[in-house]
Amino acid sequence: MFEWFSLATDESDDVSDTVQLLIFVRGIDENINVFEELLQLCSLKGTTTGEDLFRHLEQALVSMQLPWAKLVSVTTDGGRNMSGQNKGLVGRIKTKLAEIGCDMPLFFHCIVHQEALCCKVLAWKEVMDIVISTVNSIRKNGLTHRQFQQFLSDVEADHRDVLYYSEVRWLSRGAVLKRFFDLRKEINTFLIEKSKSVPELTDPQWLIDLGFLTDLTHELNILNMKLQGKNKLVSHMHTDVKAFQMKNKLFIKHIDEKKLDHFPNCKKAVEEVGKNFHWKNDKMKCMLMQLQNQFNDRFCDFEKVSGKLKIFANPFSCDIDDVPSNLQMNVIDLQSNDTFKNSFYEINDIIKFYGSLPSNFDELKRFAQQLITIFGSTYLCEQTFSILNYRKNKYCSRLTNEHLSAILRISTTGMKANIPQIASQIQPQKSH
Repeated sequence: MFEWFSLATDESDDVSDTVQLLIFVRGIDENINVFEELLQLCSLKGTTTGEDLFRHLEQALVSMQLPWAKLVSVTTDGGRNMSGQNKGLVGRIKTKLAEIGCDMPLFFHCIVHQEALCCKVLAWKEVMDIVISTVNSIRKNGLTHRQFQQFLSDVEADHRDVLYYSEVRWLSRGAVLKRFFDLRKEINTFLIEKSKSVPELTDPQWLIDLGFLTDLTHELNILNMKLQGKNKLVSHMHTDVKAFQMKNKLFIKHIDEKKLDHFPNCKKAVEEVGKNFHWKNDKMKCMLMQLQNQFNDRFCDFEKVSGKLKIFANPFSCDIDDVPSNLQMNVIDLQSNDTFKNSFYEINDIIKFYGSLPSNFDELKRFAQQLITIFGSTYLCEQTFSILNYRKNKYCSRLTNEHLSAILRISTTGMKANIPQIASQIQPQKSH
């Protein structure tokens, strides 16, 4: 039985227009063993209101005997039926817990999704529209596309093609911009030969803007990749986000001073046009400031628990005055013990460290157990939807919900089947 547990949930339509609700659970036992599994796949044939989602969620908890009182947090995407404070799933959970008198859990909007929404401010149409239209003009015609590939091969370019841009793929923009910037000279030469010149490809300011957008998008893609993955602790994800916010403050200062040490592609474009060209940085600075504001606004729910996350991530570096009163005695004992301090840095595994603490640190271990269970994102849901769409496709659209649930459970579980034991329990058919 779990001491504490958290939930991550998301919903999406499958190929047969059935809404599939995924519910993942991350639970922890008294020995700080963590279990992260698919709790249930719920198929919704009718409406998908917050009430419908809550009913299925409640049934899933009852079926697995998971009490509301042990729920630490719920992480969802930003859909209104999910995160709505009144009629959404979040609102219905709050109403339920208020009715039964339970402590209110934490509610989070997926960090990865939030980061992607922050990137919306990078919709620099003057740059992106030219990049997209130029790529499309090359790739939409088969003959032109083949000739371009052959041209790149003939001139021994670093790449052999340009990439299509897909808005729904979060990392797409960075890959497209980087490839386009690397091939900007080859693209311009090829288009001139085809009498389809693009004036922006010879405009120094536009090329500098392209380099800046390429660099900034690359940094955001690095952050996105750090936030993805299974078994991610929310404290580590929060640290990555805070680190980027600090980097962005530095970016704002450097762009204002026209220092390009952290913008290699932009710096390359500036060096190519020469020192006599006075490039403009006002729009760059404005974009960076807008990005900073987006991060501050969208991650406010994680900021509310940042103090707890700091204590959890390193109880040896926190100020005792910032520690909740119920933890202060445990933290003082911990900070005063050099053996525990050495163990913390040697183990380099925060879950194992808290699991190794003796029973007289019960309050601190209870505190750690709760934070370990928190899902920082709905990454597991997104990953499982990819498996779902691969398994239930147009050639296999009549796959039953029971079989689909079994397939997803096997695909996502961390448990290993004991094949020899299973095989030993099967009565073989004797030959005649």
